[in-house]
Amino acid sequence: MKNLLPLLVVSMFFLVQTKTVAQDVLFSQWENMPLHFNPALTGDFEGLVRFRGKHRNQWKSILGDDSYRTNAASVEYKFKKGEQRKINVGFHSIFDKAGETNFSAKTFNLSTSIVQNLGDVSGPHHTVGVGLKAGIGTRKIDADNLRWPTNTPFGLLFPPEDINSKVTFTDFSVGLFWNYITTTHFSFQLGSALHHVNRPDLSFSQTDLYELPLRFNLHGNVEIPICQQLSIVPSFLYTAQSPGDQILFGLSGKYYLQSSNANFLQLGLLGIATVNFDGTLSNVYVLSATVEVKNILLGFSYDRYEAPRNINGDRSNAYEFSVGYTIGR
Repeated sequence: MKNLLPLLVVSMFFLVQTKTVAQDVLFSQWENMPLHFNPALTGDFEGLVRFRGKHRNQWKSILGDDSYRTNAASVEYKFKKGEQRKINVGFHSIFDKAGETNFSAKTFNLSTSIVQNLGDVSGPHHTVGVGLKAGIGTRKIDADNLRWPTNTPFGLLFPPEDINSKVTFTDFSVGLFWNYITTTHFSFQLGSALHHVNRPDLSFSQTDLYELPLRFNLHGNVEIPICQQLSIVPSFLYTAQSPGDQILFGLSGKYYLQSSNANFLQLGLLGIATVNFDGTLSNVYVLSATVEVKNILLGFSYDRYEAPRNINGDRSNAYEFSVGYTIGR
């Protein structure tokens, strides 16, 4: 119990300052970094090689220079052989940093997927896929910047003597997806993934165990053509990871620059509802824009938070940038 109380204080400190040590990074434009959400989506694109990059900045109006800053990158390769069955490989990494303690999280992941086409690929057909992801991650803090309360029901608290400033762990995830694809722009996708199946230890204390909670993702979207060049795309992403759940849902309009190719402009209005660790509900409105022309993708989203407010009454917002390039499309 002597070592547990300070550890609980550390945990609560991180819950307030960095969402939580345990919870994973979430993106509003999640479809532009799909390997982070479902390893089965590795290779789920038209082409041979795909590159993606992303930057997100959050809570800057509250934390200033200590805001959450997240950078991510990925690359995927599809083996050429096989028309009905494809084997794909990918790599993605994420670097997250925030707070006065310079809390940082780094992950490096390898993923692979097997995708099976059911039916003639020249016509409407179903596709199913299964994926596996394995990686290594680190969590790091500047322990000298930790703040310890002086007035608590337990008296004066001090940091545990065995606290580590860095934790390294291995991680494994699995995923599934199903697609229905037609010769028009109509399509439907449903997928799910379970992350951290090995429950790695994230404790900064040498004597205590703090397992990374499982993260479950369920996602889906349907593209409904209005005419040859215009579609509407309802979509959702549900994420469950203790101590909070989140659902992102909304509607986008997708305009194809030419009806005969895949170049497009997509504008969306989405909402995010989050059940926080303390049981409160936060609402976020997201404006999203993505354009892909000649194998180059650019994306931007702006999150407008309804809660919480900072001490000046300003709302805390977030912005996110995405870039990408596809070879062999």
